[in-house]
Amino acid sequence: MTSLSTADMMLAAALIFGLATACQVIAPLLRVPALVLLLPVGFLLGLIAPQLRADQILGSAFPVAVDLVVAIILFQGGMELGTAKLVDSDKKVVRWLVWVGAPITWMAGTVIAYFVLGFSWSLAFLLGAILIVSGPTVVTPILNFARPQARVRSILMWEGTSLDPLGAILAVVVFQVIQASDASSPLEAAGTFLLSLLVAVVCATAGVFLVILGVKVAHAKGLLGMQVLIGSVLVTAGFANFLADGSGLLAALLMGLAVQPLAKRMNTTLGTAIPFFNTVASFGIGVLFISIAALVPSPTLAAIVLPAVLAAFILILVVRPLVVLISTTRSNLRRNERAFIAWMDPRGIVAAATASSIGASLITAKVPGGENLLPAAFVIIAVTVFIYGLSAVPVVKALGLQESQDTADGAETESRT
Repeated sequence: MTSLSTADMMLAAALIFGLATACQVIAPLLRVPALVLLLPVGFLLGLIAPQLRADQILGSAFPVAVDLVVAIILFQGGMELGTAKLVDSDKKVVRWLVWVGAPITWMAGTVIAYFVLGFSWSLAFLLGAILIVSGPTVVTPILNFARPQARVRSILMWEGTSLDPLGAILAVVVFQVIQASDASSPLEAAGTFLLSLLVAVVCATAGVFLVILGVKVAHAKGLLGMQVLIGSVLVTAGFANFLADGSGLLAALLMGLAVQPLAKRMNTTLGTAIPFFNTVASFGIGVLFISIAALVPSPTLAAIVLPAVLAAFILILVVRPLVVLISTTRSNLRRNERAFIAWMDPRGIVAAATASSIGASLITAKVPGGENLLPAAFVIIAVTVFIYGLSAVPVVKALGLQESQDTADGAETESRT
């Protein structure tokens, strides 16, 4: 890592924060989701000034910072899921999308990575695991922009937010299998996966009570309440990751799901803190997309871009419709609702962060082809963000599923109270 002066670090921080804010301000004026601007701007920053990338500033602390910011975003996603109500038939759809659709996507992504990208089978399995990840960092902004009706919005939010931590943990497990050479490694990997789930549940439970205790003791409202929320999430996610690598993201998500219902039962109010927290999470999304997009090496990207674009189109046009067809066949969803769900599976910052972290480890371990993992993942993420982000509004209008602005504003206001 190149040694940077304090002035260079200040300039790098100013550029990253400033560009993230500018993209999120300009995007509504251009009538596009901010994600459509964040990815190319971040890539250009890394291309023009690679010495000012976030990993150059933070060094080995960069993956830790990414994990903690993602934990905050997933916690917020979990809280939003508390307002995304599902009827019993839709719960079954979400279960199928997660527990049947994700393995299908994993296997399809593996085959695509092997035959289209030319990866070895081990790296193909790894990329396939990463590509099941969607999540609130990318789904929620696109849905907020397109304003689909509440039913399909809820299904997509539940699916994406559930897959984020599970996909990240799965990718870590697959990476451990790749690193291991002994015959017992698959069994050990399964044990690692179950341990991560157990640690996440236990830490999330402790984290929820930490939030409730902090709010009660400090009578926390507004900014102080936000500090309690952020501090509790960071403590929980950090300690969970210390105990089991990758479990912090799932712990943060589970905290978000449980914290508001439990707070209501204990006569504790979080409502005044949530808008402040949502602002922090939104800003974190912008900074992360800029920072991680800047990591992609342009020479490697140029060599893999066309196969990766083809891989993305196969995922969009073949794999996702197949997954939704299987998962919704016996549901009472209308045809237009099924069509929109089939046309919405963008990959987000958790996929990028996982690819970045594991890609660096593959290069350090001198795994053949490891340098191609992050560029391939980046291209697929970028293609899905661009296609779904730019087409979401026309598609939701064509299918007759767009809510009026007044209805959407009312739902958002209700979710914050």
